[in-house]
Amino acid sequence: MHLSTMDLFGGKRLELEILKPFIKSKTETSAGLMLELEWGRSFERLIMSSRRMSLSFDTIQKYVATHNMVRKSEMDETWRSCSTRLLGTGVALESKGTLFPRQAFGVSPTVKKIREFVPEVIEDDSLAQSLNEDPVLMKLVSESKPGVFTVDLSVSFEGLQPGVELRSLLTQPREITWTAEIESYVTRSRGVSKAITSIVDMMDIAITKAVENSKRLKDAAP
Repeated sequence: MHLSTMDLFGGKRLELEILKPFIKSKTETSAGLMLELEWGRSFERLIMSSRRMSLSFDTIQKYVATHNMVRKSEMDETWRSCSTRLLGTGVALESKGTLFPRQAFGVSPTVKKIREFVPEVIEDDSLAQSLNEDPVLMKLVSESKPGVFTVDLSVSFEGLQPGVELRSLLTQPREITWTAEIESYVTRSRGVSKAITSIVDMMDIAITKAVENSKRLKDAAP
């Protein structure tokens, strides 16, 4: 269940206090509390939701950050032709190794699902490598240990007409948006403020890297 935006962490969502100087608007949606942000970070929208763990006051927090990299007015044939390749670059954090497991980014399961509809999408680990090689991000990951951390190209169904095939939507996007999602176990402890700040920092770095990688692939396209 979703918790109210109030009555969490002593009466208010702590995120609202941390992000207060940057909040342009906030709206309750079916997905959670949506914040429109004005700041110097790589994303301008953040959706937050929570679910309380059974028999506990602790919560699982879900954060979804989005950045509209190519708007409808900016979409051209170069970006459109590159979008199929970008679909293959989505990533997810996973544990690697058996005796001494470590967390690292690999190709997202979403990419595998997309390939069922668009077989020409190729799994591309360039973004995963870029994230794994970022020492600041990986230090935050090691300290925070998020349960879920994915970065995928978002597909907007807004304005989709009946009868339009999903394949057409994926290969002829109206815009290109990157989404970073983190789920994290949050305790009511003294370090909760730092934990939330780390989550924002991780999503910021991840989306920045996704945009940089997208532009590299676009520039390298024939």
